[in-house]
Amino acid sequence: MNRFLRVLGLLLTVAGSAYSQDVLTNKDIVSMNSAKVGNSLIQSKITSSKTNFDLTTKGLVELEAAKVSDGLVKAMMAKTTMTDAMTNDDVITLNNAKVSKSLIIEKIHRGKNKLDTSVDGLIALRAAKISDGKYPSIISFH
Repeated sequence: MNRFLRVLGLLLTVAGSAYSQDVLTNKDIVSMNSAKVGNSLIQSKITSSKTNFDLTTKGLVELEAAKVSDGLVKAMMAKTTMTDAMTNDDVITLNNAKVSKSLIIEKIHRGKNKLDTSVDGLIALRAAKISDGKYPSIISFH
C-alpha cells in the first residue's frame, strides 16, 4: 500500500508538471529559440498549445532583444487577444528597439489603439523619425 501511494504521488507530480508546461509563455519561446529549435517546430507548438504571451510593448521589445523571428511573433499574435492600447509612445519605443515595421503594423491592426493623429501627434512622430508614409496605419487607426 505504501509503495502504491508513492507511485501515485509520483504520477500526480509528473502529470502536474506536464500540465503546467502546456501553457506557453514568452520565456518558453525565447528558450526554444535560443536552443535553436526550428521555427516550424516552435510555430507548431504555438498553434497546438494553450498560451499566455506578453505582447505588450515591453514584451515585444524583449522578444526583439532575444532575436525571436517576426514569423514566430506573428504566430504568437494570432493566438493572443490584444488588450493593451497602442499609443504614439509605444510606436516610438518599438521603433527605437528595432522591432520591425511589419510587427508594429500587425500590433496596430490587431489591438486597441489610442494613437494621437492630431497635428501635434503627427509632428511628434515625425520628430521621432516615424512618419512620412513609413506607418500609414497610424493615421488609419485612430
